[in-house]
Amino acid sequence: MNAAPQLFLLDGSSYIYRAYYGVRDCATTAGMPTNAIFGFTRMLLSLLQENRPDYLAVVFDPPREETFRREIYPAYKAHRDAMPADLASQLPYIRKVVQALNIPALVAPGFEADDVIATLARRYAVEGLQVTVVTGDKDLLQIVGDGIGLLDTMKDLRSGPQEVLDRFGVLPELVPDVLGLAGDSSDNIPGVPGIGEKTAAELVRRFGSLEAVLRWISLVNGKQRRENLRLHADQARLSKTLATVRYDVPLELSLTSLKRQTPNLPLLLPLLKELEFSALELAFTPPPPGVVEIYCDGSGRDSGPGGYGVILRYGEHEKELSGFEPAATSQRMELTAAIRGLEALQKPKRVRVFSDSQYLVRGMGEWLAGWIRSGRLETPDALKNQDLWQRLASLSANHEIRWEWVRGHDGHPFNERCDRLAKRAAEAGIRAAEESIRVDQQAREREVGMDVIPLPVAPVRAASLQVEEQVVYEADDDGQLLLC
Repeated sequence: MNAAPQLFLLDGSSYIYRAYYGVRDCATTAGMPTNAIFGFTRMLLSLLQENRPDYLAVVFDPPREETFRREIYPAYKAHRDAMPADLASQLPYIRKVVQALNIPALVAPGFEADDVIATLARRYAVEGLQVTVVTGDKDLLQIVGDGIGLLDTMKDLRSGPQEVLDRFGVLPELVPDVLGLAGDSSDNIPGVPGIGEKTAAELVRRFGSLEAVLRWISLVNGKQRRENLRLHADQARLSKTLATVRYDVPLELSLTSLKRQTPNLPLLLPLLKELEFSALELAFTPPPPGVVEIYCDGSGRDSGPGGYGVILRYGEHEKELSGFEPAATSQRMELTAAIRGLEALQKPKRVRVFSDSQYLVRGMGEWLAGWIRSGRLETPDALKNQDLWQRLASLSANHEIRWEWVRGHDGHPFNERCDRLAKRAAEAGIRAAEESIRVDQQAREREVGMDVIPLPVAPVRAASLQVEEQVVYEADDDGQLLLC
């Protein structure tokens, strides 16, 4: 059964402010601030790489003074400070980046981004797409339902109906009722004085809706609370209207127009160069014609669980590989990562292998020939990790390879991606191993037909995934003794 096509709707304004406050002290040599542009682009690139949606759009807000909510309630968001000048100056460049990435940028006059997102999410969820709304805005939790979920990339948190219930105490469709009673200080929505979010949720659960609460005020506990509800009933209804997203924004666009496209590199690369984003420029620059680039990294420590991550690039194509070893050293995982990358090649190629492991790069680029000449490569137990070095030597003989070292954990886009792949593979392997232990233990309990007090199982800690400081090693004749 084929998976449903994925549509990602990105709350552009939320991303921009998160980028602006999350990245500081970033500017060109001429002094132009670029922190929001850099953070936004990096977050967007990470989102695309890790999720690979079939369809995508970035939705922006119009000026807050030009929305229907401001018309019906002039105080709506009026307490917010004006956009910082150094952020406002970066907005044109953010739009240029989105345009160069060939991502549709949507704005609907009179409506906020939330309304546009809600309209598109419902429209295409009904058509069978799986819609993911990328935002940190709690207001959009009200649209979660069949085929619609939220993703907060900053917290790596996905929200469905259960998460909404945990957060607000009510189902998604009743979130506006809660906000109508409790208000929302971030948007200057007044609500009812004396009623907080917890009390509002209790009232909505008990009576079923804000309208039912107002209809049965006499049954609400607390004299002052009943009085406040009577005095501010119209304000509560207005607050609910302000907090409720619209699903009827007039949008004349087709699903085809939202289909994900490859970036417009002739437009994007000069823009990144102008902004002096060398790491991002590297991330979007394709390999030279006829060359396969392999980026690889291993994650592990002295001994224990380990993971590896590999990215292969050829032309405009990319492939990710990752895996887990229950018992391995850091060195073995670095070598294993390179092996898995080379094994993925179906025929001889010109290859550039990049790694932050000097052990791997210097071993293959400097020391291997000496090991072969001296016979150490084939002499039993003459080398540490001999089985892996032999496998690498065999694979390398099939290709024209250049081994290149990159400084790890230094903002290199592919090294960081490989590191994340390796760590996630290790963590997934650890969870699977722990689950296997649990299942085996339950099976033993069923076999003996009695309750067994479980023995404490020492969890496999992710301490093996710690980042290690880069060390530049001195080498003897072949370097092997200094690294083992």
